[in-house]
Amino acid sequence: MRFALGAATIGVGVLGGIARNKWVAHHLGAAGIGIVGQLTAVQTWLGLAAALGLGIALPPAFGAALGQRDEDRVRRIAWTAFQAVAIAVTIVAAFGLLFAPVLASQFLADATLAPLVRISMLGVLGYAMHSLASGLFAGHTDVRAPLTLAIASAITAVALTFALVPGWGTPGAVLAVSVMLVVGVATTFAIHRRRYASVIARAVPMDREILRSLLRVGAAGLLLALVDQGVMLMARAHLVRTEGVEANGLLQAGLAFSQQVGSIFYVYLTNYVLGRVSQLQGAEAVRDYTRRHWRPLIGLAALAFTAALLFADPFLRLFYSDRFAAARPLAAWLLLGEYAKVTAQCWVISALPLGGLRLWLPLVLSFPIGLGIAYALLSGVGAGSMALPWAYACAGVVNFLAVAIQMSRAGVTLRATDFALLAAASLPVGVLVYVIAR
Repeated sequence: MRFALGAATIGVGVLGGIARNKWVAHHLGAAGIGIVGQLTAVQTWLGLAAALGLGIALPPAFGAALGQRDEDRVRRIAWTAFQAVAIAVTIVAAFGLLFAPVLASQFLADATLAPLVRISMLGVLGYAMHSLASGLFAGHTDVRAPLTLAIASAITAVALTFALVPGWGTPGAVLAVSVMLVVGVATTFAIHRRRYASVIARAVPMDREILRSLLRVGAAGLLLALVDQGVMLMARAHLVRTEGVEANGLLQAGLAFSQQVGSIFYVYLTNYVLGRVSQLQGAEAVRDYTRRHWRPLIGLAALAFTAALLFADPFLRLFYSDRFAAARPLAAWLLLGEYAKVTAQCWVISALPLGGLRLWLPLVLSFPIGLGIAYALLSGVGAGSMALPWAYACAGVVNFLAVAIQMSRAGVTLRATDFALLAAASLPVGVLVYVIAR
């Protein structure tokens, strides 16, 4: 039931994204999709930076406090995080407003698009709010509130996109994406206020001890956010400069498709499993829990990604336009990388509560570092628009191998039958990628 609710959360986002992308593609073409996608990546990067990495720090902190039934500490954790992020958002948004021409030149190769960058600063607030809200929900192992958030955000984005794009063009599309999470988070807390009334109803002063403990983990989360999102952002900026904004539009279509499939699993893992595993004691208990959820999750992942590969072409044609059929080979390699990343996440989700930052941080950084190195090598040998999809697939495989080695050393081992299932489940995924990408 929890997994189904998490899948429904992503499904709502997918449907909303389909409606928005179809409308934007119809009115603005691949170039419009490329600009909106790149600005979404910029505001996500800055928003996660403004969240101080606390989206990673909050679930285990809330989970531990709830495990001890310390409601007062839950409240102090929440308000300390809210106040710290409010300060950071103000600083980051001011930076974006002042240096919008520089950001436009760097990431869109066109300084005249600075007004669009300024509009997207609303999205910085939205992503910071979303990060904090997600941490609160995950710490409470609540999979219903994220569904509400997804519905409210999707309705806002679709309604504004349909209303604004025909008259305002690209600025209207950027505005719709930028405000959707602000409205979504506010609506979610209004609807679920009873469950979180004890947390948010009464403000408490910032607790410096709690802030220090959150920032110790949050600093790692911040580093991860900056590296993870930053590597992809810089690679896409290079793609815009070398291949053009339309090539970035095709990449955006394939990337959005692959990440939407992966998000079905990430929602369940972060909103439920992370909070649950944070309450376990010892490597043996974590190992048993990992083994218990491994088989159903890997089976579902293989089924989901196989279906995505089979239906990638009609998806791209129907929900974008016939011009996006060229994105199918890109989408195939991106789906392969995302599949490998999902399998790694099913294993590494317990790394932070089990081994702390020393175990968790190098493993999660292995994906963006691998992506950056692979992209530099592939673009250097003239891979062109395929350099980033190929690099994404390479990074996924590297990420899984790193997780397999280090989590096994930490005592969270899998059985031989678990690996056999992974090999059998991965075969149709690999075959389809090979056939599509030929």
